Amino acid sequence: MKWINPAIKGLRRGIQRLPLNSSVEIRITRLCSQRCRQCNVYQRKTIPATMSWENFQITAERLRSYGAHIGFISGGEATLVPHLDKILVEAKQTFSTATTLVTGLINQIDIIKRIGKLALENNINIQTSLDGMGGLGDSLRGVNNFSSTVLANMKLLTTMRGNSKSLLYANIVLNNLNLDQVPELIARARDLGWMTTIGLYHTLTATTRDDREMQLQPGKRLDKLLDFLENNDDILNLNSFIRGIKPFVENKKSSICAFLDSPFLSTRTTIMENGDVHLCFGAPIGNIFESELGQIFSGSCYHTRLKQYRQCPGCWTTCYTQRHLLTHPRSLNELRDNYHKIKLIKASAGRK
Repeated sequence: MKWINPAIKGLRRGIQRLPLNSSVEIRITRLCSQRCRQCNVYQRKTIPATMSWENFQITAERLRSYGAHIGFISGGEATLVPHLDKILVEAKQTFSTATTLVTGLINQIDIIKRIGKLALENNINIQTSLDGMGGLGDSLRGVNNFSSTVLANMKLLTTMRGNSKSLLYANIVLNNLNLDQVPELIARARDLGWMTTIGLYHTLTATTRDDREMQLQPGKRLDKLLDFLENNDDILNLNSFIRGIKPFVENKKSSICAFLDSPFLSTRTTIMENGDVHLCFGAPIGNIFESELGQIFSGSCYHTRLKQYRQCPGCWTTCYTQRHLLTHPRSLNELRDNYHKIKLIKASAGRK
């Protein structure tokens, strides 16, 4: 039974008071085909710019040794990596619950077809970004014909899907410029057979850029959109997350920190192309090319970082906060809503 080894490792981590390592994002390259206003990953100076196949094998082996459950393969633009096909197959064998390819779908059409076919055949989920239509999309993502290109490639992958159990979904980062377009973005994704997730623009991590025009502002525009998003089965977000957006935008603080409130279940790690291991904000807590993950989570850098997070006003992100809300419902209504969303995700991926 496939679940036995992960369960044993999870129990061991609990006894050791170490994170379960429930979610891992591996950013395999800083190279990117877009120049997003919210992101500066392409400005990183690491050499080499892309994680080698050999170093990815080291990363995967150390993740398997420690235990890894949900994985995201991203960049930069992951499809720019020549050995992405081997990486995806290895990742599928590494993460026990789900593997997702995160791609902006801005690349040569033959590469999109080849990588898409591989992901779909291996039931690897595909996430893209759809932040704006027309000129606004071009401005937010820094490329010409952004929305038409991404929508065309989303349609292509839908036609290739067949009996694949891959979940296809587009992430929309809410910002003060695109609020009026979000219902249309959700509808366009739905019409192509894709689900949608909602994120919030933030400047929390080292690769996010401060843009005052994008900062969410409270008001009638946001309130109207949040009314539209609540109980909306075209999006995969928890209702508790949607309901929490307005108070967070108004107060700029949150009482929830996934890393402090639920270090075992809700810790999310990000591994950069040079092997550096990050939590959310702050310097790396170690390097997976150099150390086992158990050593990193047992080390002084990890515990010092948690102490620093106690001074943080908090955040409201899908990566951190929503993961905590999923495993820590605050009422019977939230528990019921969470169960409904889990069923929706399974149905959307063809796992009835």
